[in-house]
Amino acid sequence: MKNRAAAAAAFLLLAPGPLAEVLSGNVPLFTFLQPVPFLLVTLTYGVPVLVIREFAATRDLNVIGIVVLGLAYGILNEGVIAKTLTQPDGAPLYDFAGYGRIGALQGGWAMFILVWHALHSVLYPILIAAWLAPGADQPWFAGRMRFVYYALVAAVVALCGLYFTNPVRAEPEMFVLYVVTALTLVALALVFCRRGEGRYASVDRRRLRVPLLLGAASLAFYVAQFLSPGHVPFALYAGASAAVIVFAVVRMKRAGWRHVPQLLLFGLGDYLAFALFSAVVAVATGRNALEAILSAGLFVIILALLARRVMRNPLGRGVDGETLR
Repeated sequence: MKNRAAAAAAFLLLAPGPLAEVLSGNVPLFTFLQPVPFLLVTLTYGVPVLVIREFAATRDLNVIGIVVLGLAYGILNEGVIAKTLTQPDGAPLYDFAGYGRIGALQGGWAMFILVWHALHSVLYPILIAAWLAPGADQPWFAGRMRFVYYALVAAVVALCGLYFTNPVRAEPEMFVLYVVTALTLVALALVFCRRGEGRYASVDRRRLRVPLLLGAASLAFYVAQFLSPGHVPFALYAGASAAVIVFAVVRMKRAGWRHVPQLLLFGLGDYLAFALFSAVVAVATGRNALEAILSAGLFVIILALLARRVMRNPLGRGVDGETLR
């Protein structure tokens, strides 16, 4: 494994957890930095995301394929490990409790959190890694390093066993449903999400702020989803959410967005706005307010600096692309 690929792999192992849990305020910064929480977050985020990236590279999947695999990861995280998909009430569901409930499954919460994980926990970190190691689209753990990939896959399978370590909401039929749904998503990605030639626009440095700002504007979508329970019928919430997502995907494809830099900048804008929003919510609710402000400030500085670097080197760290204008 070359040095840049090794650095990108280390990033994917360590970064998805804090980008999801600490940035959102779900895990306080100082709690995350303790040895046991750090290890658990790394195992439950970094390891699966590394497997997804390697699987996508091996099977030549496109960005939509990565998102579909990200939905499967959301099932692992929220259904199998955290069990929030069948949680009756309380944090982190709050107003989502009972909204669009189908049997034991919290439908409204599932629609929000699975898409959120597919983007924040999986796609965006993989796009950052792609910028950090430009040209490293091939598998990282090939040849003599293949055993590392198999070990990571075995670790993900072992994580599934956490479902039965806590007897609360450990119904075998739900576990089977989760596994079947996740495998179905993997199959769909393999069949329909192969990488093709595609149509990509040349990268205009003057317009790179547009995807960054659009990513930040996605906060309005999240806020609308948070406000929907109790105010909007579930069918309207589900239909409108799906329509917005499809519209965004179609517009990005028609505009010829590259995964790097445009989609990456969209993700960085999404992260920046969500970090600020999470800090505001923490202050308003009095939940670890000072710690939330500190962590949000750190994330904003790091992500803003990264966005600036991406706009300077749009096709990857240290790359001077010939297609720029």
